[in-house]
Amino acid sequence: MNYLPRNLTFNDGVAFINNHSLLEVSSEHGTPLYVYDWEHIKNNILEFTNAFGDDVLYRYAAKAFICRKLVELLNDNNWGVDVVSGGEMATVLSAVDTLENTLFNGTYKTKEEINFFMSNNGGHISVDNIDEISILQDIANKNKIKQPVILRINLDLGAETHPMVLTSGYDQQFGISIDVAEKALKEVYNSDSLLFSGIHVHIGSQIKDPERFRKAMEECSLFLEKNKASVEREIVFDAGGGFFSPYEGDEDSEDLTIYADSIRSGIEKNWSTDYKIMIEPGRAVINNAGLILYTAGAIKEDRGDKPFILVDGGMSDNPRPALYGSEHKLFNISPNKSKDEKVFAVSGRHCESGDLLVEDAQLPIDTNTGDILMSTSTGAYTFAMASNYNRVPKAKVVGISKSEVFDLVKRQSFEDTFAQDL
Repeated sequence: MNYLPRNLTFNDGVAFINNHSLLEVSSEHGTPLYVYDWEHIKNNILEFTNAFGDDVLYRYAAKAFICRKLVELLNDNNWGVDVVSGGEMATVLSAVDTLENTLFNGTYKTKEEINFFMSNNGGHISVDNIDEISILQDIANKNKIKQPVILRINLDLGAETHPMVLTSGYDQQFGISIDVAEKALKEVYNSDSLLFSGIHVHIGSQIKDPERFRKAMEECSLFLEKNKASVEREIVFDAGGGFFSPYEGDEDSEDLTIYADSIRSGIEKNWSTDYKIMIEPGRAVINNAGLILYTAGAIKEDRGDKPFILVDGGMSDNPRPALYGSEHKLFNISPNKSKDEKVFAVSGRHCESGDLLVEDAQLPIDTNTGDILMSTSTGAYTFAMASNYNRVPKAKVVGISKSEVFDLVKRQSFEDTFAQDL
């Protein structure tokens, strides 16, 4: 099943990752608990590198999930990070002591964040709007540097994806419209503290069709070819991210080499000079390697047309069902369960009717209070979007390698939830 961690196995219903029992892991570390198959993440990084080549600039999208140990793993594999906030920058800096291999993205960049990025040897900045250019110029001048920038353009070319994760198109807020991009390019070119270094698009998430990448890169290369006089160095074509990651019920995605070939063919349709490819995979690296473990609480048989299972987590550790209507496959991984199943509604612990993790979960008919439930395809946009709603402490995060279970992020205490109160 392509949506599960690669090293997940079952023995009499009990789940194991890299031969470590998830029941024992949940007993030792508590629930809710985020769990990452660390070997699966390593393999995903290797598959991208093999498909695209060693000369590509890999910038993992931190928004999917970030922690210090993951940054160290990425750095060990010559991958950088795509950051959109000072907090993500600080995480990278604390792990590898430089922002040299980072891309600073985002629609709104504060002056404090821009200065932090530049003063710590930050890599590329993606210019999202024309108004940014004068701000970047001023801060780069004060730092006495020539800052490499790439222009993020909106091609009005959307992906075939959920509207909430679409990032390109006429009515989207991201990037510079193609009809004013030439003006932006001239402003950068005429700046004495900015160095025009390439072009950037990101058309959305969960892109199944590699042809979308080819079309986007073809338009980017055509734009640069028309403005070739402004190009003074080897140029970067940033194809963004959005590589498809299957969830339960989805088909397999195309082989990554198909995406790589599509991106290159789009660039080379109009561009014959030297160039570098940059990509920003996030979900595709981390999502299916991740799980969340919950403990079943009360089971209500008297509400609605199916029993409710109440669990010890919910929208504070996985807001995706409430935000997008997404559902994640649930398994009961407690031992000696019936092979016969029935439908349950699985609800979170929060004071919201929308805190419904799975509306129709097929689980063993003898699912009971205290059983451990495993939610799959939860490595991306879960912990990264976690909150302290109802002042529930954020859950712990662990990784599982071949040899050990190790902490990635500690569990918050009750006191941590008000630590910033005055």
